[in-house]
Amino acid sequence: MKKILIDLLKLSNLNCGLGQVALNFGKALSQSNSMFDLNYLVPKDFVGYFGDSVNYFTPQTIKKSLSAFDLWHCIHQEPVFLPKNNTKLLITIHDLNFIGEKSERKSAVRLKKLQNLVDRTDRIVFISDFSRKTTLENLNYPKEKTTIIYNGVTTSDDFDEPRLKFDNFFFSIGVFKPKKNFHVLIPLMKHFPDHKLIIAGDSKGSYYKQLLKLSKKYDVENRVLFPGVISEKEKTWYYKNCDAFLFPSLYEGFGLPVIEAMQNGTPVITSDKTSLPEIGGGFSFVFNSFDDITIKEAILNATQKHLTDTEFNKNAIAYARKYNWKKNASEYIKLYDGICCR
Repeated sequence: MKKILIDLLKLSNLNCGLGQVALNFGKALSQSNSMFDLNYLVPKDFVGYFGDSVNYFTPQTIKKSLSAFDLWHCIHQEPVFLPKNNTKLLITIHDLNFIGEKSERKSAVRLKKLQNLVDRTDRIVFISDFSRKTTLENLNYPKEKTTIIYNGVTTSDDFDEPRLKFDNFFFSIGVFKPKKNFHVLIPLMKHFPDHKLIIAGDSKGSYYKQLLKLSKKYDVENRVLFPGVISEKEKTWYYKNCDAFLFPSLYEGFGLPVIEAMQNGTPVITSDKTSLPEIGGGFSFVFNSFDDITIKEAILNATQKHLTDTEFNKNAIAYARKYNWKKNASEYIKLYDGICCR
């Protein structure tokens, strides 16, 4: 039985997207696998978390076993540990968003480091066609050695009522960084005087302060609210009860919240940037300008469609539920088999 190492060290931060990917992928893979000797590289606190069907390594114990596996899978493109050169290597690349976020010099440094990594990689998986296209435009790697496997998204009807709850509100969520572009939503609120805007996430740092300042400028500070980090059950309540989910992000390799919201039957309004139109699949409402009038019209169109077109809503939910972790894990198992048997 072939031995495969899965790097799940991003479990150390479950409040970020990669942390949730590591958690859900680890669960689904351990439940779906019957072909391989699975070994998980995890933070010390997660030893045993995924049951007895997998073996566990930690940053403290993996160093003695860097050549002990037939295949090593890094579930993101910036691993801390790599195997010896005689081990086959699979990398999942989520995005190259740093190209738009960092200076040209810093981007060049990161691209060079990533090129060195892919030069020794046997196969690359991308989480969207947009991610693959962007990567192959900036790195030298044969397209025939790449695969697209979309992320799974967890669906749950279980929810907890949050501390901040209202009858009429819009919802958004993400890390508090300029790339999430939350600030374009604040002027929008003057057009919806009966609504509140909930923006969830770890509200720290200079961008959060910028949002607070902007809210005061537009005199909507009592209607733009920041609950901070919320639980998965609270997030589900917000998805199910908001009038629309707003996601004006500039850079996304996939955009998990788009599918999460859609799975919960919520109208989804996003920017037209990067992977978002692809992931929306024709069931999200896309705006191509960040002025408040354009976004307002997108919201009105989305909410009207949601109220009047039952068939559209049903198809949107069915489409979103195709993104599940069982399917994701089964596609990886098939890929592992192809790599190991070459």
